[in-house]
Amino acid sequence: MDERNKDLPLIVSEILIEMHEMKEALNRVASVVVKQQEHTNNMFNTLLDENRKNMEFMTYSINKALGQQQQVNAAFEQRLTELEAKYNG
Repeated sequence: MDERNKDLPLIVSEILIEMHEMKEALNRVASVVVKQQEHTNNMFNTLLDENRKNMEFMTYSINKALGQQQQVNAAFEQRLTELEAKYNG
Protein backbone atom coordinates (compact mmCIF):
# COMPACT_ATOMS: atom_id res chain seq x y z
CA MET A 1 0.00 0.00 0.00
CA ASP A 2 1.22 3.42 -0.73
CA GLU A 3 1.53 6.06 1.96
CA ARG A 4 -1.83 7.70 1.23
CA ASN A 5 -3.79 4.51 1.79
CA LYS A 6 -2.00 3.06 4.81
CA ASP A 7 -4.64 4.42 7.24
CA LEU A 8 -7.54 3.39 5.04
CA PRO A 9 -8.27 0.04 6.82
CA LEU A 10 -8.30 1.84 10.18
CA ILE A 11 -10.61 4.55 8.86
CA VAL A 12 -12.96 1.95 7.34
CA SER A 13 -12.96 0.01 10.62
CA GLU A 14 -13.81 3.14 12.59
CA ILE A 15 -16.61 3.98 10.17
CA LEU A 16 -18.00 0.45 10.46
CA ILE A 17 -17.85 0.62 14.26
CA GLU A 18 -19.66 3.97 14.26
CA MET A 19 -22.27 2.65 11.85
CA HIS A 20 -22.84 -0.35 14.12
CA GLU A 21 -23.21 1.94 17.14
CA MET A 22 -25.63 4.14 15.22
CA LYS A 23 -27.63 1.06 14.23
CA GLU A 24 -27.84 -0.03 17.87
CA ALA A 25 -28.90 3.47 18.93
CA LEU A 26 -31.57 3.56 16.22
CA ASN A 27 -32.84 0.16 17.32
CA ARG A 28 -33.12 1.40 20.92
CA VAL A 29 -34.98 4.51 19.77
CA ALA A 30 -37.28 2.38 17.61
CA SER A 31 -37.95 0.10 20.57
CA VAL A 32 -38.91 3.09 22.74
CA VAL A 33 -41.14 4.48 19.99
CA VAL A 34 -42.88 1.11 19.60
CA LYS A 35 -43.47 0.89 23.37
CA GLN A 36 -44.84 4.45 23.41
CA GLN A 37 -47.13 3.63 20.49
CA GLU A 38 -48.38 0.50 22.26
CA HIS A 39 -49.06 2.57 25.38
CA THR A 40 -50.86 5.21 23.32
CA ASN A 41 -52.91 2.51 21.58
CA ASN A 42 -53.86 1.00 24.94
CA MET A 43 -54.93 4.41 26.24
CA PHE A 44 -56.90 5.06 23.07
CA ASN A 45 -58.62 1.67 23.27
CA THR A 46 -59.50 2.29 26.92
CA LEU A 47 -60.95 5.71 26.10
CA LEU A 48 -62.82 4.27 23.14
CA ASP A 49 -64.32 1.54 25.33
CA GLU A 50 -65.31 4.07 28.00
CA ASN A 51 -66.87 6.27 25.32
CA ARG A 52 -68.84 3.31 23.96
CA LYS A 53 -70.10 2.45 27.45
CA ASN A 54 -71.05 6.08 28.09
CA MET A 55 -72.93 6.24 24.80
CA GLU A 56 -74.77 3.02 25.61
CA PHE A 57 -75.72 4.38 29.04
CA MET A 58 -76.82 7.72 27.59
CA THR A 59 -78.91 5.95 24.95
CA TYR A 60 -80.47 3.73 27.62
CA SER A 61 -81.17 6.75 29.87
CA ILE A 62 -82.67 8.77 27.03
CA ASN A 63 -84.85 5.87 25.92
CA LYS A 64 -85.98 5.27 29.49
CA ALA A 65 -86.79 8.96 30.01
CA LEU A 66 -88.58 9.06 26.65
CA GLY A 67 -90.63 6.00 27.59
CA GLN A 68 -91.55 7.58 30.92
CA GLN A 69 -92.48 10.84 29.20
CA GLN A 70 -94.65 8.97 26.73
CA GLN A 71 -96.43 7.28 29.65
CA VAL A 72 -96.97 10.64 31.34
CA ASN A 73 -98.23 12.11 28.07
CA ALA A 74 -100.59 9.18 27.54
CA ALA A 75 -101.93 9.50 31.10
CA PHE A 76 -102.35 13.26 30.62
CA GLU A 77 -104.16 12.77 27.32
CA GLN A 78 -106.41 10.15 28.92
CA ARG A 79 -107.23 12.44 31.86
CA LEU A 80 -107.78 15.38 29.50
CA THR A 81 -110.17 13.30 27.40
CA GLU A 82 -112.03 12.25 30.55
CA LEU A 83 -112.32 15.83 31.78
CA GLU A 84 -113.43 17.10 28.38
CA ALA A 85 -116.09 14.40 28.24
CA LYS A 86 -117.20 15.21 31.78
CA TYR A 87 -117.50 18.97 31.29
CA ASN A 88 -118.46 19.11 27.64
CA GLY A 89 -120.78 16.50 27.45
